[in-house]
Amino acid sequence: MKFAIHSNNTRDVNYKTAVELSKFLLGKGCEVIFREHMKDTVVGEIEGVSFGEFDDCDIIVSIGGDGTYLSVISEYRCLNKPFIGINKGSIGFLTEVSEYNLDDAFQRIIDGRYKIVERMQLKADLYDKDGNLKSSDICLNDVSVLRGAKPHILKLTLYIDGERVEKFYGDGLVVAAPTGSTAYTLAAGGPLIMPDMNVILVTPLCSHTLQSMSYVLGPESKVEIHLGSFETVPIVCPDGREFPNIEQYDVLKISRYEHSCKMVSLGLAGFFQNVRRKILARGSFYENGQE
Repeated sequence: MKFAIHSNNTRDVNYKTAVELSKFLLGKGCEVIFREHMKDTVVGEIEGVSFGEFDDCDIIVSIGGDGTYLSVISEYRCLNKPFIGINKGSIGFLTEVSEYNLDDAFQRIIDGRYKIVERMQLKADLYDKDGNLKSSDICLNDVSVLRGAKPHILKLTLYIDGERVEKFYGDGLVVAAPTGSTAYTLAAGGPLIMPDMNVILVTPLCSHTLQSMSYVLGPESKVEIHLGSFETVPIVCPDGREFPNIEQYDVLKISRYEHSCKMVSLGLAGFFQNVRRKILARGSFYENGQE
């Protein structure tokens, strides 16, 4: 097997995990490839690794936190390869492998004891008030529309399948794919959705109303969020990245992306068991002053 490795040095300090994984895989007769810029790091000293593009690899490995994992997917999703994450962040909902079960996890992959699961993704297109396309992006987790630097209320109008649903006054809205139900949507009180389902979630953030609820939509639904006038420029973030040049009366259109994201699943824990364990672990992580 050929593994492509992308490591975030701010999390994987001195590429320690990248080096450990590379040596393990090479010892098992696998191929390991890094991008060219990694030649000048400690990785370049490992005998047997190669450097170049990831086009002909079997699996792309992300070493870092969930943010790293999402950025790796964004950079390489066009290759249509399966991804797996090694958690070097705080807790990591998306990264199934930790540095403590590294050898066992990748031995499972080498032995074929894994499966490829496909996760629904969203496409976000930002238009100006005249209908001109300004920005586009694809996301696995969610698209957030948030108030800007000052705590001014944000005025948004939500449309679903061309029907005006509601006008929101508050901190914003999050539109999530099922994988993103454990992210910002969960913190905002939204429902947990099994990641293999095909639905779209719309969840208000601190809506100034007597009732606040999430909308669960079918996979083919079209979501539109119309920005009103504002004093402070809001933020529009697909998977943590930021659309530039947000203007009054812009329109954000969100729908299902035609291609799914392939992810390696080792089946080490069930979905709800994993969520419960990660939430409890996050509390312990912060209590112990690790971040």
